[in-house]
Amino acid sequence: MRVGLDFKACSEARLAVALLALLISTLPVGAQPVAPGVAAVDSPRTLAQAPDSRPQTLRVVVLLPLENAQLRRAASVVRDGVGAVFAPRKTEINVVECAYGVDAVVQAYVRCVTADTDWVIGPLGRTDVTALALAKLQSPKPTLMLSPLGTVPPQPLTVLATDLESEAEAIAQQASDDACRKPVLAEAAGAMASRVSVAITAYWRERSVMPLPTISLPSRDGWRRAAEKWRNDNVDCVLFAGGGAVLTELRPYLRGMAVYVTSASFETALDRTVDWTGIRIADSPWLVDAERAEFVPYAPSAALSPTLSRLYALGIDAARLVVAAGRDPLPVSYDGAIGQLTLKDGQYRRQPVIGEFRERALVKVGP
Repeated sequence: MRVGLDFKACSEARLAVALLALLISTLPVGAQPVAPGVAAVDSPRTLAQAPDSRPQTLRVVVLLPLENAQLRRAASVVRDGVGAVFAPRKTEINVVECAYGVDAVVQAYVRCVTADTDWVIGPLGRTDVTALALAKLQSPKPTLMLSPLGTVPPQPLTVLATDLESEAEAIAQQASDDACRKPVLAEAAGAMASRVSVAITAYWRERSVMPLPTISLPSRDGWRRAAEKWRNDNVDCVLFAGGGAVLTELRPYLRGMAVYVTSASFETALDRTVDWTGIRIADSPWLVDAERAEFVPYAPSAALSPTLSRLYALGIDAARLVVAAGRDPLPVSYDGAIGQLTLKDGQYRRQPVIGEFRERALVKVGP
């Protein structure tokens, strides 16, 4: 295009205007002139159309054993906890539910997790977590596995779990802080009781010069004699490793002794714990400190047992961690519904809170 100017006929002002018009006419369509000394900035349209721009929506695969008859109920509750966090964020998070059955977790992961996946929440069962950690996945995505693994998981897998061991350590520390002069560890039968007992013993051995005798509970007809012997030996506190049914029946024999338990003992409704007044427990903040303001938006639609409540809280924390991370690494420290969480060696170490039963209520101990 040729633009002619009559320089003799133009004043200096009209000349400046004409030169500016000439400059604009030579720019590409849609471009804007840039003043000298000012850096050019892409317009919103240009940025939106850039080929390397990433979508703003997170794609999260929720990998749970919803087709496993034994784990279906637990998986549904975890899914509900995840949904309580994600539901208000439908424009930010695209959730892909990936159900699997028995011995099918690896196949489900390969089927559901694609190049577009940002996060995976699951699997849930200990066997499934172990199978996934041992699988030779070609392109694993950041994954929050929801059961203890017992070893450092391969990257980018991370363990987030309501483990009993952290509660055992916390309750042993609380007994020490409460100045128990002559404690005893009473262990009932069962795998969960054994896990609690082993963890308490190891923690106590490392941190206390005071001995901690471990006594396997005899049959029910021997409980009275065992308790009387403890009193004669001046035992002043009992660290209990066992289920709630045993604790309920054993409790009347432990009058005058401080009793400490983990969540393994609390699987019944609060209205059945009236005789547990004074018992101290290490458990999830979701149960012990339920009035916290940040928990209110995620209240379940129906009442849940303590066991299911912990699973619901686990789902809430998994989803909240994903939201907090976005496309960045997971936070190293996080105040969660299952405890204060600290990430180390691919696992969230959990610090539960201490509560005390008081006539059909569970209240937090300390600040």
